[in-house]
Amino acid sequence: MRDFKGLGIANGVGRIILVQVLVTVAITLLLLIFQNLAVAASAFAGGAVGFLTSLVYAKKMFVPQGAEAKKILRAHQSAEAYKLAFTILLFSFVFTQFKDVHALPLFVTYIATLAVYWAALIFV
Repeated sequence: MRDFKGLGIANGVGRIILVQVLVTVAITLLLLIFQNLAVAASAFAGGAVGFLTSLVYAKKMFVPQGAEAKKILRAHQSAEAYKLAFTILLFSFVFTQFKDVHALPLFVTYIATLAVYWAALIFV
């Protein structure tokens, strides 16, 4: 597996984001084969919102190992706020700039990337 330390991301978190990207690409390719380009592009956009916001969270959540609880909590709150703001911005961008967006594949792929994260929490 690739080392994500150069990006300032722990390997475990980097792997989760990598799986989110792979899920996005897989869904996009399936829809490209069985549907059309606009549907596949919508799916990719939804997945991109999912994995890009995870990347934002991971970058903002960095705290040194052994940090005190207050510092960890503040970092988590800050990372969540950035992730929420970035999610809103990205969805706004998609809906205003992508005129042929298909909402169902967009949100299904977005939710699939969230499911990767939730599944990782269960198995870690």
